[in-house]
Amino acid sequence: MEGLGSTNIIGYEEITREVSQYFSVMESYIRADGSIEFKIFPTEDVKEKFLELWSSLKSKNYVPILRKDEPYLTLYVTHFIERKGYSKKIAIILFAATMLSMLIDGWVRSISPIEQEIFKWNPIVITLLYAIAFIGILGLHELGHLFLSRKHKMASTLPYFIPGIPGTGVPTFGAIIFATEPMANKDQQFDIGLAGPLFGFIAACVVSVFGVLSSVPMSLNEFNIRFGNQPVVFVDVPLIMNLMMFAFGIVSPSQSTVVILSPIAYAAWFGFLITFLNTLPAWQLDGGHMARSVLPEKWHRAATIISALIMALLGFILMALLVLFFSYGQREIKPLDDVSPISKSRKVVYILILVMLILCAPIPL
Repeated sequence: MEGLGSTNIIGYEEITREVSQYFSVMESYIRADGSIEFKIFPTEDVKEKFLELWSSLKSKNYVPILRKDEPYLTLYVTHFIERKGYSKKIAIILFAATMLSMLIDGWVRSISPIEQEIFKWNPIVITLLYAIAFIGILGLHELGHLFLSRKHKMASTLPYFIPGIPGTGVPTFGAIIFATEPMANKDQQFDIGLAGPLFGFIAACVVSVFGVLSSVPMSLNEFNIRFGNQPVVFVDVPLIMNLMMFAFGIVSPSQSTVVILSPIAYAAWFGFLITFLNTLPAWQLDGGHMARSVLPEKWHRAATIISALIMALLGFILMALLVLFFSYGQREIKPLDDVSPISKSRKVVYILILVMLILCAPIPL
């Protein structure tokens, strides 16, 4: 029963009448756990009818669950127990801690010798811009989830931001938002999974334009002369940032160029990296929710393994191990209506999301 928790349903006749308004019921009975099971005839408009029933029962604090049971469909109705244990205070405290972590990381970056020699910016100004760019990308990602949750009339928590380790270039480990009720169908599962990476990608693109234009290119020979003896970290920027650098004339295919990323560019780089990792079709990630809506279960498991291998090859070994552990140690999260297929338009959108995934990939040119 999807972990919803079952209690005795008192209004058996009332629920039966309600279900009968939307579906042709062959038989029904009360299960041992107190839920009601209906055998119903499948129809072409089962998705629309289920959504109407879901909305109606939700107002009465009940929830329907639809599963395939050839040649019929099985509909369960159970009492909905809202998930609790989430605290707004903790969400606010974590947000403040994450902002502090970003500000400290930005300050450490802004006063480094290379940053001071290359950019000569006011450390206070660049620290604020760095933190705003970071929180803008992450914040819009989470707002995307919230916006689509509200659009689909689904309850969810505030985002729980996770502070990082200041001074290491990892000022945050992202954020988590929890749905306090199950998703109605695959369309909802896809939309809510899509919204975060899409909003975050758009925000990262905007930040990246300013970041790339404020970055400083120099020849490899000049870089070695000026900074060859200083500790530096080289990163593979995502494909889309490489394309921006070519488009803006920052780098040329015919020259060996080193680009000193400005703090704003680094925030964009980090945002693209998070978007890339989160959009991979692994079980628990946003990309996993989208893939589960589009792909059969066996294909989705294969996609999860491939995603973990990609993470490991990129150096995110711990994340890869966690994905594999939770994928095979947890029960699959299914929408309430796991019978109706996802809409064709969303399948087309998923192809575009895969293009976005490639653009965010840290692929050196």
